[in-house]
Amino acid sequence: MAIFGSQNKYENKRGFYVAPTNTSSQSVKINWKMVGIIFLLVASVNLNTYWVFNFHFRPVRIEAPKRLYLMDKADRHILDTDSFERKVHAVSSSLDIPPEWLMAVMYSESKLNPAVTNHRGSGATGLIQFMVPTVRELNARMGTAYYMSDIKSMPAHHQMDLVFEYLQTVRERYGEFNSLTELYLAILYPKALGQHHCYTMYSKPTKMYRQNSGLDENKDGSVTVCDIDERMQRLFPTAYMVRK
Repeated sequence: MAIFGSQNKYENKRGFYVAPTNTSSQSVKINWKMVGIIFLLVASVNLNTYWVFNFHFRPVRIEAPKRLYLMDKADRHILDTDSFERKVHAVSSSLDIPPEWLMAVMYSESKLNPAVTNHRGSGATGLIQFMVPTVRELNARMGTAYYMSDIKSMPAHHQMDLVFEYLQTVRERYGEFNSLTELYLAILYPKALGQHHCYTMYSKPTKMYRQNSGLDENKDGSVTVCDIDERMQRLFPTAYMVRK
């Protein structure tokens, strides 16, 4: 039969089968719909991952509470600054004054050193430079028996009790404190409260002037209410601008 005598076109000379080869180029069909779906899935996963790590698990920033005015200066002399700061707020609230005023006048008097003694020989000691007669009055008012040595060794937050009692006494005698200048006058020279700016507290050549000559802003030989006001404004502008 002819079939036995002819060679199949898919067989080689040795009779092995050879797969047909299509040498012409074939076009590749791309399923664009499927590509779009995959792209959207990938984008969705990336967006969800970004949201989770950047919003859901974002660390919460806890800011440290703002410290009271001039408290950075207190660190040099006071060990328990937290108790001191709380007491300053409590005393200020009781006296109906801003705590910035109280910090400013104490810094002016003692640099916030509760153990400091006046270097000009007045014997004044402590945060607001207590004098011996003042301590006697406070002892009578409070029923205590403090000596100057007790005040010198007293922790700052305990000494604030004396600061309150002193200022409260002045407040009862002369009225409310309505400015930083008035609060400082309550410590320095209470009789000047309510007086005109030209009111003179100390003048040359007295011993009291020599001990307080640094308060003479214009160096005219006398310390007036105006000098104190200008000094407070110059040294403590932040506290000076605070109002009740």
